[in-house]
Amino acid sequence: MLAALARQGRWVTVYDGWRPNLPDEADNHLIELALAGGAQAIVTHNLRDLRGGELRLGNLRVLTPAQCLEEWK
Repeated sequence: MLAALARQGRWVTVYDGWRPNLPDEADNHLIELALAGGAQAIVTHNLRDLRGGELRLGNLRVLTPAQCLEEWK
């Protein structure tokens, strides 16, 4: 399953050095990568930490796995 997921991915270079300023500093790179890669959503159980940043994330959404499966089935 991981190999199939990896085949669908692509390398993205992150040029922007801004930080979303999330409560957990270790989560900031997730937002940077998602925005650089043009992602529509980040799927995680960690909603509390990823929704607490000070910057607007444009159209990037933060969803639980259940919400993702419901919307993109």
